[in-house]
Amino acid sequence: MSEPPNLAICFLTYKRTFEAIRTIYGVGKWLEYPKDKRAWFINDDGSPPEHLLAIKTMLEGFGETVRFINTERFGGDTYHCGQGWNLTLGQAHQWSDYVLWLEDDWELESRWYIEPYVVLLREHEDVGLVHFRASGIDNGMKNIKIDGVHYHEYVSGPYMYSGNPSLRHARFTKHYGWFSEVLNPDYMEWDMDGNVHKNWPGPRIVRPAGIPEWGVFGHIGKENTFR
Repeated sequence: MSEPPNLAICFLTYKRTFEAIRTIYGVGKWLEYPKDKRAWFINDDGSPPEHLLAIKTMLEGFGETVRFINTERFGGDTYHCGQGWNLTLGQAHQWSDYVLWLEDDWELESRWYIEPYVVLLREHEDVGLVHFRASGIDNGMKNIKIDGVHYHEYVSGPYMYSGNPSLRHARFTKHYGWFSEVLNPDYMEWDMDGNVHKNWPGPRIVRPAGIPEWGVFGHIGKENTFR
């Protein structure tokens, strides 16, 4: 494509240092997108200082740029991290319309070219989000073709939206809204899926038909750290 736009990587993390390091390692090693056109926006929900230090060290080792870090645990002793997520996403959107959404327990395991999906969002204003998740068995999807490439479009069923790795455009956020700031991460995901259903139709949500059945990223998390 022509000069690629900025790509913001929103990285959500809390305490899972081992998994977070693996997530960063996978992106640093395997993600194909110009280093001078991508930057990290990090939300850490109040982890111990050594957690963030390990993250910074790994990012520096790969020559990655960090443009924003939030370390405030909003809500005190609660697990209401939505305010931090929204703050970080808002900062990312100020820098770019294109956001790779990534939690700290998803590992990229092989070379991956994300540029075609950035082009998809740039050239097709009716598309708002590209999922890189596993194929769902209960979702209503239809097969479509865009610029000669096959996609599955989510049109009904549970989890049209999920917190799995995805590439979103600012138009998705503008239409479907922000994350709840009074729920834990599990319920925040369900609530966002509810926003999609309530505000449907809107910017389309698609999944590339040609990616692996279980998605582009491997899931390496064993526990929910908020519990």
